[in-house]
Amino acid sequence: MTNSDKDFIVAIELGSSKISGIAGKKKDGTMQILAYAEEKTAGCVKRGVVYNIEKTYQSVNTIIAKLEAVLKTKITRAYVGLGGQSMRSYKCIIKRNLLTQSYITNEAIDAIRQESYEIPFNDYEVLENFPQEYVVDSSVIADPVGVMGTNIEGEFLDVIAKNNLRTNIETVFANVGVDIVEGLISPLQLANNVLTDAEKRSGCALIDLGADTTTLVVYKNNIVRYLVTIPLGSNNINKDLSTLPIDEAETEDVKLKYGDACQEFETSEESETQYYTTSDGRQIDVSVIRNVAEARMGEIIANISSQIINSDYSGKLLAGLVITGGGSNMKNIVRALTKNTKIDKVRIANKVNQVVVKTSNATGISLDSADATTIVSLLLAGTVSCGGEDIGRAPDMFDQQLKDEERRKRQEEVEAAAKAEEQDAVTFDNIKSEIRTAIDKVRKQNDEVKKYGSDKKVRQRAKELSLTILDATIGEKYEKAVKALEGKDKFKQSLKEGSELAEMLKDAVDELTDHVNSATKENSAWGRFKRTLTDLVSDDEG
Repeated sequence: MTNSDKDFIVAIELGSSKISGIAGKKKDGTMQILAYAEEKTAGCVKRGVVYNIEKTYQSVNTIIAKLEAVLKTKITRAYVGLGGQSMRSYKCIIKRNLLTQSYITNEAIDAIRQESYEIPFNDYEVLENFPQEYVVDSSVIADPVGVMGTNIEGEFLDVIAKNNLRTNIETVFANVGVDIVEGLISPLQLANNVLTDAEKRSGCALIDLGADTTTLVVYKNNIVRYLVTIPLGSNNINKDLSTLPIDEAETEDVKLKYGDACQEFETSEESETQYYTTSDGRQIDVSVIRNVAEARMGEIIANISSQIINSDYSGKLLAGLVITGGGSNMKNIVRALTKNTKIDKVRIANKVNQVVVKTSNATGISLDSADATTIVSLLLAGTVSCGGEDIGRAPDMFDQQLKDEERRKRQEEVEAAAKAEEQDAVTFDNIKSEIRTAIDKVRKQNDEVKKYGSDKKVRQRAKELSLTILDATIGEKYEKAVKALEGKDKFKQSLKEGSELAEMLKDAVDELTDHVNSATKENSAWGRFKRTLTDLVSDDEG
């Protein structure tokens, strides 16, 4: 295989119903899909989040092997989609007073945006940040750079997700031995490839009806305005059907064949009752199946409608709704959304808006299906080649042993790093406790100086404490602990608490020092003489 044949891109989607992998190459403005593979998740990914690392590793490893077998080339890295139930948006406002009238610079805007990006969220990390609007001295301005003003206020949208969303994925791919080029936010890449510029500008809501989750992204004026993941998906319909009871293995086919999201629009005039015959010979009234599917889809749509209202853009979505994902395949889904959201403009996006073609080797994927829009969107976002060395022969037992040994070493390294990180966090928590104790100690000593400042021993103890306690608590040990946790989003809140405690301790020490100096001055020979003189003058005046 020539070098040019290795310039392919690989993307992996960790879905709730399946994990899929795709390889493709960009040529003359067209994405050519070279290979595709998928594996059922079998419970290792739940609501878009990896929770069984070992099973996920096995599925991803199998997918990589299948892709390599078609490509005849090793895959060294891949783009990976990020999504799941914990992903949502959070609006924040950052204010800055420039003290005097001055031109607002790029540096000032970058600084307040960085501040919004670094807002700590307990157990969450910021994946992306979108400026919404700026207010300069009460005037709303899209681009404030170069504008004169004293006060600037920036509104930003942070897209956040649980810390373990990314770390669990990184652990899986470290075990597989494939580097992650970039973790791509799946719903945003999907929006880039199924929404038109006009829809983003006019205002629209993209709804990705997945297996275990439904993701909503709202756009207006070409800006992401809202993102939320609803923990309900089309698999909930399958679970409901299994209570009828229908065998779990049959529920997906039954849902697609008989499910109806809005029966009142059904024009069938069949008068005879229809029955579905299960694999074990039982008969179930089809109207019951339809009622179950409609009820659950109605609940999902009610949640979508509620979230559109929460976005504050209800009534402003001139381009309406765009739906995609496996759940969009249900009968009358457009009519159900129109009826329940009161939004007349609804379309199904069953393909991306770029030119994508399949080669003869890329079996198993339909480019005209809404099921494929996310994985293809992830592929289209890639720019870095993911190919490695040619595969000259089939791996033998020795190759597998080497691979298992490498995996074991990587797993040990990951576990060691996690253990060290955990110990660093415990160390920093202990230091914060020490700082709290030190603050209490300094404050008590301060109270003692206020009461017994005339006692030289009290002043001496206080002075010694003020000179030593900062180095003992927020000196080299503290700085080293901070450095160990810096740059890790999961520890932002803890680091902020530590910084605030350190400032409180410094303030307490400064106050103690001031009181010691005042007491020393007051109780010096000159201070006593001055006090005696003041007393004498007071007696004479009396």
